[in-house]
Amino acid sequence: MAKKISKSNTQPGIQVPKNQTADTGKSLPLPELNGNDDSKWQKVFVISLIAVFVLMTIMSFSYGISGDEVDMNEYGKAIFKYFTSFGANTTVFNMPKEYNRDGVIQYYGGLFDFICAIVNKISPFAEYTTRHILNAWAGFIAMFFAAKISIRIFNRQAGVLCVWLMFLSPFFLGHAMNNPKDVPFATAYIAAVYCIILLFDHLPKPPIKYYIWAILSIGFTINVRVGGILLIPYLIVFAALTFFFKKFIQKEDVALKNWIKPILIVAILGYLLGSLFWPFALKDPINNPLTALHEMSNFKVSLAQLFEGSKMSSDELPTNYLIKSFIITNPYVVLIGLVLMAVYLFVLFKNKNAAILYFVLFTGLFPLAYIIYTKANVYHAWRHVLFIFPSLAVMSAGGWAMFSEYLAKRKLKYGMAIAGLLMLEPAYFIVTTFPNTITYFNGFAGGVDGAYGNYEMDYYYNSIKQCTDWFRKYELPKYKATDTIILASNAVHIVHQYLGDIKNLKLDYVRFPQRNQKKWDYTIFHIALIRDDEIRAGIWLPPSTLFKATSKGHPLSAVIKRPSYDDLKGFDAIQKNQADSALYYFNQYLKADPENIDMLGIMANIYHQLHQDNIAQQYNARINKILEGGAISSE
Repeated sequence: MAKKISKSNTQPGIQVPKNQTADTGKSLPLPELNGNDDSKWQKVFVISLIAVFVLMTIMSFSYGISGDEVDMNEYGKAIFKYFTSFGANTTVFNMPKEYNRDGVIQYYGGLFDFICAIVNKISPFAEYTTRHILNAWAGFIAMFFAAKISIRIFNRQAGVLCVWLMFLSPFFLGHAMNNPKDVPFATAYIAAVYCIILLFDHLPKPPIKYYIWAILSIGFTINVRVGGILLIPYLIVFAALTFFFKKFIQKEDVALKNWIKPILIVAILGYLLGSLFWPFALKDPINNPLTALHEMSNFKVSLAQLFEGSKMSSDELPTNYLIKSFIITNPYVVLIGLVLMAVYLFVLFKNKNAAILYFVLFTGLFPLAYIIYTKANVYHAWRHVLFIFPSLAVMSAGGWAMFSEYLAKRKLKYGMAIAGLLMLEPAYFIVTTFPNTITYFNGFAGGVDGAYGNYEMDYYYNSIKQCTDWFRKYELPKYKATDTIILASNAVHIVHQYLGDIKNLKLDYVRFPQRNQKKWDYTIFHIALIRDDEIRAGIWLPPSTLFKATSKGHPLSAVIKRPSYDDLKGFDAIQKNQADSALYYFNQYLKADPENIDMLGIMANIYHQLHQDNIAQQYNARINKILEGGAISSE
């Protein structure tokens, strides 16, 4: 018979299920909340959730279309057509190349994009505005489940802190607004972790509702991204942890064989449910998810990434790439919380909730360690492992909760207040850089000033919307409806979503190095595809730049009016083998855009071909002087 639980034999602050006894071993006490405090923090928890939900919903209206969003939006609509036609419309298996450039889109579950396609049928908002609202809500749900786990392990105070830690983490918050791949997966992943915990709370004979929640959460996670299959072996991991702590640490009798049936039921049905809203998997629910897992695990597409001041291929990034990216793009309050948890982690070994604590830690660290070990192809900082962040936020909140109790025992009741003060730093950044939240770097990278030109910034193209909004509002009205305007961009697939409805505006794609060889009246250039030395020198924008979307004064994308059309005349002269005319026109152009090193390079090449190497060397020296003497602008 279980002993009666009292303060004398219960770990303070640990929430023990009613059918379990508390641990009586000595260990560092966890945060303790009396009845009145618990009631108070329950109210604070609810108010925090409401506040964050409202703020995220409002904020979502200002964020731009992200790099993957156009493709995933079309994929979602194709899934919608597939199901509403009862499989007759097979576009989803033959997506146009423009939306499936890498040939792997069918291997994504697409559940979130399917939901977006459904909601967009009835939403009063624009297509991508609706998606961003839903994306923000997905991020909020991730916060909710992470906070619930914090409450389960620690207390409501830790749950409140977890909500605000995640909301005030600019990297996660920025992705929560417009990342249709990683944030929905993070949400489903942490929800599944929570449902697995609930299932194990009631083993060996859990009520049917806990079966349903565990099966649904695992199935939905796989429907979002095939990596959700990891949750199935996680059942075995959690079973092993629970058995170990109950049997050997807490000295309880455990009938492990009684767990086999519930775990098998959840694993099998969860796996099969993972194909329900995923057309590719639905064609062969047994084998196709495994095929997708294999294909995505061996994803070979490589992107050039700016890391530690050097451009390198993503498949050649150093081993410390993910860990360093995580450290320099998270606020101090999150990092300190993780350090505090590391300090207290082994003290909690004999705690009643140790199995849950170590399981959540496993869900946060194992995927990271595995990806590093296998040298998987990752890029865009740590967004590919964004799904581990809710688990790590639980750990960080727990670290602060432990530290707060440590201080309270010494009559210093301001542990959480210290965390609150530290949260002012990311809060200030979010307010002053909104909506370019994702550009956050902490002092380990020198802030935005130190990171600019040394690390990828706004790689998901969020700032493009600010440029197109400005162009539509301030520049377009200067023209008549009968005027034809040519606007080129290195992110034209996103620009088209915002300006494609303007009949007298012709949109075209142009690579930054070839910008002088194409005809355009305006360009919108984004930093992600600009040479790093030009970024660091602050010379990639000509004097004719009209508008800049910035973070802490550093341009992320810009609207540029053509400085001069003489460059086009020069290239026309080259086609006619008129070198002297070409040189004349290029020199005329450089009067309007004197730090254009691409044009200076062309001039040097022409003089070299004319065997005038002394002049060619002068132009090359001018290029070097510009690159070496340029200073990053922070207007």
